[in-house]
Amino acid sequence: MDEFDDLAGGDEQRANLLRAALADLRTSANPVVREMATAVQNGDLTLRAAIASGTYGDELATAFDDFWTTYQEMTPEGRDSLAEQASA
Repeated sequence: MDEFDDLAGGDEQRANLLRAALADLRTSANPVVREMATAVQNGDLTLRAAIASGTYGDELATAFDDFWTTYQEMTPEGRDSLAEQASA
């Protein structure tokens, strides 16, 4: 079991979504987020440590707030489509 499995409570689909989200963050327009995602994927930093960090945590909170606002405005069909894309 790796960190993503642990964070997802053993739910394989959620763990895979976390991994996919982290992979997407490596191409973020935000250089701080790209740095964090690369460090986590390379094993230089745990995701928990990144989230707890003032530098990375603040950047991730801002990105999540933007995502959550968009997600809440989506239709149920749009949310389902997003989940399918993340699982692919």
